[in-house]
Amino acid sequence: MMNILIIDDHPVVLDGTKTLLQDLVNVQIETEQDSAAVLLRMDTEAFQLFLIDINMKPINGIQLAEMIKKKQPEALIILYTGYELADYYELLIEKKIDGLLSKLATKEQVIQTIQAALRGEILLAADFLDFVQQRSNLPNTQQEVLLSDKEQEILQLVAQGCTNKAIASAIGVTQRTVENYLSKLFVKLNVESRAEAVIVAKEKAWIN
Repeated sequence: MMNILIIDDHPVVLDGTKTLLQDLVNVQIETEQDSAAVLLRMDTEAFQLFLIDINMKPINGIQLAEMIKKKQPEALIILYTGYELADYYELLIEKKIDGLLSKLATKEQVIQTIQAALRGEILLAADFLDFVQQRSNLPNTQQEVLLSDKEQEILQLVAQGCTNKAIASAIGVTQRTVENYLSKLFVKLNVESRAEAVIVAKEKAWIN
């Protein structure tokens, strides 16, 4: 029996996702609304796969995925989001996660993605190949990290001293979306603060 933990701070989405997975065979589905409680549950319960919403508080999905991997390196992690999946392809390349799902995915797509992860495989969208090709065309010195135009714009605003709220207003997204972008950037750049991210970005000449 495989144990899966679904983590989402929206109870309706959480229940709906659990219902989608009822047809999985030999799988026990558990749920958790509080992202901060997941690591404590791992001390008393064994989970092989974690299906995590990216857009959460107080700990977002990217941060939580990193914490889970540190505590249980063999854990399988699938992130799901209502935003563009391509924004998170770098996490697949770096083996930070084991799959990505859109919140608009069909029941069949959700089940197939989870089954693939349990088999040690990754189910990918067709445009992932475009991402890999774009990445491989960069000079070797730049292949470590590939930033989107949006990520570079956010880093530029961070360098200017803008708050998350101000950045959200400037680029037309929610403050929580900005927080998610920054969390992903911290993972990509292997930094732990806005100041460190700015230093790395300037060293790489991504921003002025």
